[in-house]
Amino acid sequence: MHMPNFNDAKITSLYVNAVGAAVDIQDDAPNAATPGGPFDVTLEMVAGNGLLTSGYTVTTTCTDLTATQAAPATLVPGGHLNSSTDTFGESGVWKSVPPYLTFNQSVQVTGGTAGHVYQYTASLFNANGQVASIIQSDPFILL
Repeated sequence: MHMPNFNDAKITSLYVNAVGAAVDIQDDAPNAATPGGPFDVTLEMVAGNGLLTSGYTVTTTCTDLTATQAAPATLVPGGHLNSSTDTFGESGVWKSVPPYLTFNQSVQVTGGTAGHVYQYTASLFNANGQVASIIQSDPFILL
C-alpha cells in the first residue's frame, strides 16, 4: 500500500468479491455462488493525519463494458462509497494508524445483466482540490 504524505490521501484499492468473502481480493465472478445475487464492492483509502478534519468527496461509478454504457443504478454503491459529507477523521469510517488514517468500507450491491462485464471507478478529492486520487477495479463478469 502506498502511504501518502502528511497532507495527502490516496485510494489504494477498489475491488469486488462474494458477500462476506474471507479473503479481501478481486473476484472475477463475485456472484458465482449465487448467480443473479448480491456481491460486495470494497474501497480502501489511506490519508495523512494532516487531513484529520478535512472534508472530501468520493464518487464510485460502475460501467457496463459489454454494452459500453453506464451500469444500472442498482450497481452503484451508496453510503461511504459515494459521499460529499464525510471527513477524513470520521469515527467508524476512518481508523487511526499513526501517522496515517485508513479507510476500508464495503457495500453490498445487486443487479446487472448476466454475462456482462463491468468495472468500477472511484475518485476522491477535497474541497480545495489539493487532494485527488482515481482508481479503477479490475473488470469482472456477473453470472
